Amino acid sequence: MIETVLVPVDFTIEKEDLLGCIGEFKNAGLKKVILLHVVDIHKSQGLAPMFERNAKKRIEDYTGFAEELGLETEALVVVGDIKRTISETADRKNVDAIIMGATAKGFIKGRFLGRTTEHIARSSKKILLVEKYDALKEGKEFYKNACRATFSRVLVPLDFSKESMKAIEQLQEFGGIVKEVLLLHVIDNIKDMDLLDEQREEAKGKLGRIKEQLTGIKSQYLVVEGIPSDEIVKFANIEEATMIMLTSRGKGDLIDLILGSTAESVLRKTIKPVLIIPASKEFDGEEWDEGEEYA
Repeated sequence: MIETVLVPVDFTIEKEDLLGCIGEFKNAGLKKVILLHVVDIHKSQGLAPMFERNAKKRIEDYTGFAEELGLETEALVVVGDIKRTISETADRKNVDAIIMGATAKGFIKGRFLGRTTEHIARSSKKILLVEKYDALKEGKEFYKNACRATFSRVLVPLDFSKESMKAIEQLQEFGGIVKEVLLLHVIDNIKDMDLLDEQREEAKGKLGRIKEQLTGIKSQYLVVEGIPSDEIVKFANIEEATMIMLTSRGKGDLIDLILGSTAESVLRKTIKPVLIIPASKEFDGEEWDEGEEYA
């Protein structure tokens, strides 16, 4: 259950857009929002006290907006290292999730992720929702509002590892706000083309059984072949997904990686919101036992 979220704010995104993301979480049990602005100690130098005073005035607007949603709100302004402060605050306040916006400041074609957001995705062990605010159109950056019914149509990639199945558990927690789910399995280890049809049917069978366990949520499934991250990004667009939900590691990732290669690649490439479920410390790379249920 997500009851407390941390929302780092840098005042570059309109409060209605950034905090609009939390509205849907309220219907899933959200009770408290912690707003955090970090005055960058490396850039502010002797002007840090002035920046801190100004930030405390500006963050009041964000606080008022969150309170209008009927949520308990706490506002923090801290002078420090931005990346470290966000991670440490999330741990110290014991939040259930972090909501961050990725904008195109310092945009590099093919990368839809800011450096701070990327760092948090790699280092934090909290659930992370990354909203995307910019896309590339005719070679130019343009502002794009986010949080438009994020949970309406959720794409959930599964490789059938126990880690990836944590996304199904999380879906059950979001049962009150998720309208539709598309389960996707990408076959990327085709060693014998003669066995491809067999692999495909086996995967469809597993997805079908998972679908049956998603009680109360409209769902469908799809099996494709290719590079997982590319196919996930492609089908999120084709199927008009409103969000991609995936676990931070799959069965092909090393246990010492907090953010696996597929999750990181998807996070960089997609223009869709991404919700990352943290991996378990005890993850052993085993596949899901079909006898397990997630209802």
